[in-house]
Amino acid sequence: MKRAPCDGMSLVELLVAMAIASLVGSMILQMVIGFQSRILAEVGRNDLQDRAERLIRFLSSDIRAAAFLLGPEPLVAGGPPLALVHDSLPGDPLEELPLSILPVDAAGDNDQLTIVKTVSFSPPLLLTQPGLAGETRLVVNRRPNRSPGSSRELLPAPEAISHFVLDNQRGCYAVQSADLTLQVSQALVADAPVCTEVLGVRALTYLLEPYADSNRLRRDDFTSREILDDAVDGLQFEYLLGDGSVTSQPARPQNIRGVRINLLVRDERPDRAYVNDTVYMLGNRSYGPFHDHFRRCLVTELVEVKNHGLL
Repeated sequence: MKRAPCDGMSLVELLVAMAIASLVGSMILQMVIGFQSRILAEVGRNDLQDRAERLIRFLSSDIRAAAFLLGPEPLVAGGPPLALVHDSLPGDPLEELPLSILPVDAAGDNDQLTIVKTVSFSPPLLLTQPGLAGETRLVVNRRPNRSPGSSRELLPAPEAISHFVLDNQRGCYAVQSADLTLQVSQALVADAPVCTEVLGVRALTYLLEPYADSNRLRRDDFTSREILDDAVDGLQFEYLLGDGSVTSQPARPQNIRGVRINLLVRDERPDRAYVNDTVYMLGNRSYGPFHDHFRRCLVTELVEVKNHGLL
């Protein structure tokens, strides 16, 4: 009997098929890896841009309210300049704040900015009885420093959060004791009607501190130094004055009408396929070239200081 012809593949044909499949698979894998790398790079760029924009919006919202109800030169009722205990620094020094916007243009380094502003409490702190000029006691609708508010709203000295402003007058008052009755150190300079809001006085400093191979962006509120971001390479401020000019260090900060914030934010992870040779201009200083594998995002925003008021 004759055997039926074999319809299978020979060893050579099998090896050729495997080689072709391997080659095609390798090409497809390279395409997939390349596509994935491009997607990850795009995601990284979007995340970097989002992070940078969130940071500058955060700073803008703070700076926009600089000097609200305080004016360019914050004064304690009765005349002396505002002074707060800087209890986030060693030794808790008493720091005088003669101006509501205090710029520091550090030549060859990152800038620093301190502002003084007022903030509302949540829920609002309101007068339940009229405050009369000459009095030193105010009756409010709830006990500050306790639930449902915050445990650090109006604490007497030596805490930094020891002053408040009434929203119908300019000038602040130092707190001696804070309960349903606020005992203040200075007599009221004007009457305050029922439902007048009591706002806290806050000083905030924005600065960069070295961290790893970059910098940390911090906000110092005179009680603690909050980390806003761990990878910021540059911070510069420019100041719009009442005459329309822009400067990095105003001779009279009382004339500031706007603040331009310049931030250089670095990606949190390197991209080995990317080399950063860019030179970035922030205000009066250049940054780079870095010659590394980190992407960076430069964001800038001009913030009008609406409540500052020219002298």
